[in-house]
Amino acid sequence: MDHETFSPLSDLPEGTRARVHALHLSGGMRRRLQDLGLVAGTRVSCIQRAAAGDPTAYRIRGAVIALRADDASQIEIGVDS
Repeated sequence: MDHETFSPLSDLPEGTRARVHALHLSGGMRRRLQDLGLVAGTRVSCIQRAAAGDPTAYRIRGAVIALRADDASQIEIGVDS
């Protein structure tokens, strides 16, 4: 049986991509991200981290959005296949 390992989006290295496994956010932020297409199975790429490390720019379904580390840490990702 193959077990996939998941990690927070905030740990995704710059220049790499992964697939969203789950969102552990609630309220307005969860809704906003879902409206942008950030749902389970969506491919996400880490584009660039700010000089201070926060926020980080991610490419999601062709759009680039910036997320703070505390929000990105609530998004679970897995290996992009």
